[in-house]
Amino acid sequence: MKYLRALLILVFAGLLFWAVSFARAEFKVVAGYSAKQLCSGVFVAGLPEQFVARSDIYPRLEFLGQFRRLLSLRVEPPAGLASASFLGVQARAVHHPPRGCILDGGLPGEPAPVLPSATPPRSVPAALEPALAAAFEEPEGGGRNTLAVLISYRGVVIAERYREPVGPQTPMQGWSMNKSLMATWVGMQAAAGALDPTRPIVELDPSLPRRTLQEPGVDERLTLLHLLQMESGIAVEESYGVASDVTRMLYRTPRMRDVAIFAEQASAPGVRFYYSSADTVLASHVWQQSLEQPYAEWLETRFRAPLGLQTLVAESDISGVQVGSSYAYLPARDWAKVGGLWLDAWHGRSGLLPQGWMTSSVQPRASDRRGRYGRGFWLNTAGVNFPALPESLFYASGNAGQYLVVVPEWELVVVRLGLTSPKARSGVQQLLRDLAALHRSGSLDDIHAEMAREAG
Repeated sequence: MKYLRALLILVFAGLLFWAVSFARAEFKVVAGYSAKQLCSGVFVAGLPEQFVARSDIYPRLEFLGQFRRLLSLRVEPPAGLASASFLGVQARAVHHPPRGCILDGGLPGEPAPVLPSATPPRSVPAALEPALAAAFEEPEGGGRNTLAVLISYRGVVIAERYREPVGPQTPMQGWSMNKSLMATWVGMQAAAGALDPTRPIVELDPSLPRRTLQEPGVDERLTLLHLLQMESGIAVEESYGVASDVTRMLYRTPRMRDVAIFAEQASAPGVRFYYSSADTVLASHVWQQSLEQPYAEWLETRFRAPLGLQTLVAESDISGVQVGSSYAYLPARDWAKVGGLWLDAWHGRSGLLPQGWMTSSVQPRASDRRGRYGRGFWLNTAGVNFPALPESLFYASGNAGQYLVVVPEWELVVVRLGLTSPKARSGVQQLLRDLAALHRSGSLDDIHAEMAREAG
């Protein structure tokens, strides 16, 4: 009996140790998300601390219930530091321009810069007022949280609206819209002859470990195209619970690309479509190997300046690799300019991005029978996502209701930003249906013509 009691004590102690270790890992995700979002919201977007907590952090942590009150947040503006603590587990994010906020970054950081001033939005045309009012209207129970809507037609911003404290100068996180940016940046490097996305990535970066029967690593057949098209075959779960692969990658892994590199290979590359943030993080690493300068400098000289963007902050992990799945911040007007780049490239009138790359990027892949995805872009094949709009529509989409929609045959670009609760709808479907009706009636052409007359 004495030996049995000792054995039970050892088993119980082992289970307790496992439970505490597991819980601490999950608490790290809670603290990490909170610190990272607080840092970027305050130091990159220039938003008040309480607004970031109320509109972003607290809604994302509703699953904690009453335990959410145990979350402690802190901002130290002179040090460029934001920290979070939850049940004894702490995390910090540090502001390091031009790379933005970095989780577990080194100290000291830098205070928030003064954002460039922006002209206020003009009054919304009367014909568009009902559509914009509906986009910002909160449904019963709330949770829509629309913060910015911008509509560009034939290269002219015909309507925009913001919810304070967000304004036209505020850099806004696009979340997975960064994936569409990454596909664009790879296409630009390919056009410059600096990168061949059809070659295996182990040839593009020989430092990557190759998969063998004995060791984990990268499949020798895997290319950048496979990664951008979400058909890598890498077994990384794309779900957003605190115990998921993606949250482990974003909030617990210093070198985020390692999650994809050392995961199992569930299928051969190119066979199966499976949306995976880890694919784009690995693609970002390979893209950066093709650059002859730090990625932030490349973005400044090759992308931001030529497009005339006001602000672009593309954040990295602690290893210095841009988190290509999630962490790009641009004001709504700049997101619209990026949509204009894609529109121009689709029509063959862009000097930055070749038409062939763009049109190929918005073609459905054989790996997805529903035709939902191309190369970094969501599609509307056979009306799969927006039945009331043209099949040629394509869009960048991000977590909780971030949208950058391009309707090339209508010369229309639509931006919708703001974190929507899982219990609510973003309203983008209705917004696009309203715009489709206005396009069919000729109202968008009338608005565009009136603005052209006013401009002289």
